[in-house]
Amino acid sequence: MKIRRLARMAVFLAVVLGAVSCSMEGTFGFKKFGQDTYHKFEGTPEFASDEPVGWAFVFKKKYGERVIGIVYQKKELVWVEVFTRSARIDNFNKVVYGTIKDLEPGQYRIVITELEKDNKLIDSKDFIIYEKETDEE
Repeated sequence: MKIRRLARMAVFLAVVLGAVSCSMEGTFGFKKFGQDTYHKFEGTPEFASDEPVGWAFVFKKKYGERVIGIVYQKKELVWVEVFTRSARIDNFNKVVYGTIKDLEPGQYRIVITELEKDNKLIDSKDFIIYEKETDEE
């Protein structure tokens, strides 16, 4: 009888601790104008400054209703915030979308955080914006 109770308690604790300690995970994808699907990039993707690029962060599983922070940072001497907003996910929507546009050339980062957990870092992705060369005649 005691063994069953201890076994049930151990299973219950394992489930509770597993649920509490799970960290949110996901994957970034990018889509240039005219493309129909998002693509994963290994390394640091580069985009022209005059072309808007859509991005998506797809969470690996459903985490229930959460408020997600989205921050764009630019590399100066230190990382500087250039844009912030929030988005919601829930059991029906596990994707956060955004658009990279109107940024000066430089090195940038998209940071995804969980606002309700003191901006706990979920993931980030660096990218580079370059000035598109013009043809001079």
